[in-house]
Parts: sequence; structure tokens; C-alpha cells
Amino acid sequence: MLFYASEVGVILGLEHMHNRYVVYRDLKPANILLDENGHVRVSDLGLACDYSKKKPHASVGTHGYMAPEVLAKGVAYDSSADWFSLGCMLYKLLKGHSPFRQHKSKDKNEIDKMTLTQDIELPNEGLSHECRDLLEGLLKRDVPDRLGCKGRG
Repeated sequence: MLFYASEVGVILGLEHMHNRYVVYRDLKPANILLDENGHVRVSDLGLACDYSKKKPHASVGTHGYMAPEVLAKGVAYDSSADWFSLGCMLYKLLKGHSPFRQHKSKDKNEIDKMTLTQDIELPNEGLSHECRDLLEGLLKRDVPDRLGCKGRG
């Protein structure tokens, strides 16, 4: 139950930022803190930026968690990047590694290439239908199809 409550806290934190036109850009397990009561705190806002007037296009974040649109050169993005990163983070919590570091590669270019091209292999066992749907929705490469981004980017 704590896992569920923690993930809801992360989602609420993202929605809070997105409602204020802020894209976080560095969502990963290391940036999610729990206080003594189990409440989630999203930390390290150093890469967050306001996209109310102009969408960012810089390729920043942590390799293995960055969305395809963030990795694409010169492509503008908004909160879509955070929803993809959430999918990567949930995957890591379930599998122990990001979906694009299956082979333990530390080469950032290789990880980025895998993010842009590799099909994501979801675990066959121990994953509910709902969890599988959530991961598949968050990890869509095409922004308009991605969960949290339907019809916008």
C-alpha cells in the first residue's frame, strides 16, 4: 500500500507542477524522497523550467529516464517528458533498472539510442493487467498517444 501511496504522491506532485506550466525534466527514483510519515517529496528542481511562454527544447535530464522528444535535437516539449520519465521510474521500481539499461550499459549514447529505438520489454510475471497498461501508456514514444498527454504534447 505504501508503494501505491508513494506513486500517487509523485503523480500529484507532477500535476501540481504541470498545472503551473513547469516541466520537471529529471524524474528518477533518486529525486523522490519520503518523510518520516511516508509522504512523498519531489526533490532537486534544478532542471525544472517554465514552459508557459516557450516550450523547452534542450536535451537535459538523466539518461535512461529522458523522453524521446527530449533526446531529439531541436524538438520542443512540455510536461509530456515527465510522464515518460514516470514510466521509466515505475519500470525501475519493478525490475531494478530503467527500461533502457537492461544490458547494464553506462554509455550515455547507447542508452539514448535504445530509448529512441528499442522496444520496451515488460515483465511477463508478477505484473497485473492494470500495471502493464499503465507502463505501456506512459512509455509510448509518440507524445499524443502517451498517458497524461492525450491530444496535446
